[in-house]
Amino acid sequence: MHLLAVDDESINLMIIEESLSEKGFTIVKAKDGEEALAILNQGDHSFYAIILDRLMPKMDGIELLRKIKRSEKWRDIPVIFQTAMSGISDMTEGLDSGAFYYLTKPYSRAVLVTIVQTAVEHYIKLIKAKEDLHKGMGALRHLTKGEFRIKTIRESHELAPLLANACPDPERVLTGIMEILNNAIEHGNLGITYQEKTELHNNDKLMEEIFNRLELPEYKDKFVQVLFDKDGEKITIVIKDQGKGFDWQKYLSLQAMTKNAFKTHGRGIFMARKLSFDDLTYLDNGATAVITILMNQETSDLLTDFQE
Repeated sequence: MHLLAVDDESINLMIIEESLSEKGFTIVKAKDGEEALAILNQGDHSFYAIILDRLMPKMDGIELLRKIKRSEKWRDIPVIFQTAMSGISDMTEGLDSGAFYYLTKPYSRAVLVTIVQTAVEHYIKLIKAKEDLHKGMGALRHLTKGEFRIKTIRESHELAPLLANACPDPERVLTGIMEILNNAIEHGNLGITYQEKTELHNNDKLMEEIFNRLELPEYKDKFVQVLFDKDGEKITIVIKDQGKGFDWQKYLSLQAMTKNAFKTHGRGIFMARKLSFDDLTYLDNGATAVITILMNQETSDLLTDFQE
């Protein structure tokens, strides 16, 4: 798998290459944003993640990040920002521009490897889900009401493209729907806490733990109920798990987003509301997610501009 590393300091590129080549990644290097853009335009490689320095000559990291996110070809590739700038305004600018993760210099090689592996796993799942979007699901645009029940992550990944295809802009909402469904299973029904997920992620044992808990008597009969409703103005998707709920408000705030910017997870709900939906809120102490997607895209764009 190819990764693109962009940094004007050769020592940083060497550290990135040494750390990640041992894990089977092939590193393509660029010394600034202009060279990176030229490499992307050549199209010789399919990149699974981009590691991007913020401060560079010619074209800085923010400018390159915005160009990447405006491109249909590259916008889904996860971009990992590495920077010595850790102020709230700096992080907010990067997150608003589409950065998936932050690495603050200096960082350990172990953290670099963990975050890159997490980003690549996310991208691979997204590629698979987008492939499913185009498998004869066009008729789902006519779906007006539906009820679904799922138990596993696999079923979540099967249902997400179906629900997305019933929406005006399937690719926009797909990742957000996947995030909320996975959250309902992992944290809601299976009771995996934030700290537990951090430790499982770091030890590459998250999926193993999910499979194990799905077989336990206290979890095996739990399901996530999904209600879909479309009227002339909006689509409402209600996702209800059978857990105890969680303090959802802190995960939807900008403060929480910047707090979790340097961690391998904890930003999904915030990013889903910002990038995928017109609104996302929770009921029942966090056990029920309510997603709103406006049918009129012009109205949706105006609403997003107003909120920002």
